[in-house]
Amino acid sequence: MLRRSRLRALAAGLAVAVSAAAAPISAAAEEGGALTDTAEAGIHSPAVEVLESIGVFDGAECTPGRFCPAEPLRRWVMAVWLVRALDEKDPAAADSGGFADVDDGVWWAGHVDRLADLGITNGCAAEPARYCPDGVVTRAQLASFLTRAFDLAPAGSAGFTDISGSSHADGIDALVAAGIAAGCADGPPRYCPDDPVTRAETATFLARALRLVPSAEFADAVERLGVGHLVSRYTTYHSCCAPRVNNIQLFADKVNGATVPPGGSFSLNRRVGKRTAAGGFVGAGTLVGGELVNTVGGGVSQFATTFYNAMFWGGYRDVFHKVHSFYFSRYPEGIEATINWPDVDLVFRNDTAGHVLIATRYTGTSITVEFYGDNDGRIVAGDWKDGRGSLEVVAEGGPAARAVTAQVSERFDHTNPPEPLRRADPGLEVGEEKRKQSARSGWSVRVTPYRVLACPRGMIRGWLPVTAGRAVGPCQIDDLGRGAARRVGCG
Repeated sequence: MLRRSRLRALAAGLAVAVSAAAAPISAAAEEGGALTDTAEAGIHSPAVEVLESIGVFDGAECTPGRFCPAEPLRRWVMAVWLVRALDEKDPAAADSGGFADVDDGVWWAGHVDRLADLGITNGCAAEPARYCPDGVVTRAQLASFLTRAFDLAPAGSAGFTDISGSSHADGIDALVAAGIAAGCADGPPRYCPDDPVTRAETATFLARALRLVPSAEFADAVERLGVGHLVSRYTTYHSCCAPRVNNIQLFADKVNGATVPPGGSFSLNRRVGKRTAAGGFVGAGTLVGGELVNTVGGGVSQFATTFYNAMFWGGYRDVFHKVHSFYFSRYPEGIEATINWPDVDLVFRNDTAGHVLIATRYTGTSITVEFYGDNDGRIVAGDWKDGRGSLEVVAEGGPAARAVTAQVSERFDHTNPPEPLRRADPGLEVGEEKRKQSARSGWSVRVTPYRVLACPRGMIRGWLPVTAGRAVGPCQIDDLGRGAARRVGCG
């Protein structure tokens, strides 16, 4: 069976629950084993290793047990890798292939036909239609294939001096804009479109498209610091266009690309600094002393919660975080965090042996935080939307991988709303009322996280659980006297 789930959804930035099983790989594909030469792939090793772990290469090795990273990519191999990445399974065996030079008897014939059905290839020649399965794929051709496969958005010119007039120029520009590829040389910038693309390079391009390794903009960190695969990803959602969205996205931009060395700690407040109007932040709602008030840079707790979940499920050490005093259904109950300058921070420690790279991205209605590092191949991805969430294990990882589970208790310690908070409002007429926020009761939940790793001797060691009570403060609004506003007061 293919050892992965929902890669297409992950490429779109949406984590979904594990569901249908993938189709079995052909007998020919199962002949391969663990690859012995992944280290020879150099900076492409993380991509090779993560794609191997989820079964993309099975049966398409150069020889049993070898990846041969420096060899050029053959067209039939490309068909196998792309179809598995897109469909999450192997296709049915071909019975009446559309290409004259693809024998229905070869195990990968169905992959070639499926690639054509998806509109990714038309073959290499017509009359009769041929695919040229043993042909070598060039860097330019692969750009077009990947652009079609992942439906990449058109982009402006990447500025390469050697792709003018190429039928693949649009695909190259789109691939570079998506962070999947980069040029081959500077001064002047070139793409080397006619060079054969190697198997190792293809692995990196494909893993980037699936967001399983850092994008091309972080290539320096990957090479210099040895940053590996995606460890954890988390996405939360919000309505579009409110002032807080500007603050969330600006906050994300400032965190994007941060690296944390082994044993080092990372502080969100220290990274972003004071939120100011001069720095681009705008006024939005912030909880201050139990009241929701407008402050410059408000609303960024959604980023903090998204960040906290990526950190939490990635298994990194929580140094300090604080939960909201209100309950917001847009956040996972009990597993969330708030932040405020300068007194409320979110800090974690990288207690792994490798560097961590933090990447962020967003749309008009979502924010995503990704942690890249080394968890022995284990990858998790989650999301929270409309009061419901999911967490998916994309790859189980090896014996040294750390796995995190958590239990959130039923609600307890229910608290009735307190007496209303009364505030005068000179803008109201005598006897006029204005409701600021509805009342609600408070409660607590208990979050019990476990971080488990496999010991070298194969025994399981469990970290002692850390239990944290999450209190949600109750609020009350009531009828007020003359000349007073109806206002919320919360614990």
